[in-house]
Amino acid sequence: MKKILIVAATLLCLSGTAVAQRHIEFRWHGLYCVGDASFAFNVNRSSETGIADTVAGFMPSVSAGYQFRKEAAVGLGFSYLADPTGGFTQMPVFFELRSHFMRSRLTPYTVLQVGYTLPLGSSSEPPSTKIEEGGLYLGIEVGGRYAINRSFAVGFHGGYKMLYSNKVQRTDALNVPILTESVGLSMINFGVSVYLGGD
Repeated sequence: MKKILIVAATLLCLSGTAVAQRHIEFRWHGLYCVGDASFAFNVNRSSETGIADTVAGFMPSVSAGYQFRKEAAVGLGFSYLADPTGGFTQMPVFFELRSHFMRSRLTPYTVLQVGYTLPLGSSSEPPSTKIEEGGLYLGIEVGGRYAINRSFAVGFHGGYKMLYSNKVQRTDALNVPILTESVGLSMINFGVSVYLGGD
């Protein structure tokens, strides 16, 4: 009977060790860096003239910061809207708050980003559209993160981005300004992410 108990206790310890080894948790404290690859498209009629109706494009972003507990991390980052027309190409620069809800290999998370957009380009040929002055940027994302190991993880997300331009100029075929107005883009985005973390 004593030998049976010893064997049972040994097997229990070994199984517990195996379970512990299978449990991988991404570091929940320290420095972090996130790279996102997203596609975003405008879902609202941005103006009476419709000059921003079809804005859509690749929107990558990079952010870095410090996670001081699993529920909260703060950081800084920038994004880039690669509008194929060139008229609304811009770079949002933002402050972010990240929240992760479970200390497990797979965890849901949310991200809130607030910042300012910097205009970068204009349509290549007249008639053209050009952002003369940037404006408020707001981003909200929800998603899931899966830990490959303690310092590397991958994720998926969906969300909403609002990019407001205080001054957008439209020119005619002769490149003469014909309209100046403010334009807001309400964009739905989805994509994948890569996470790096460390103490």
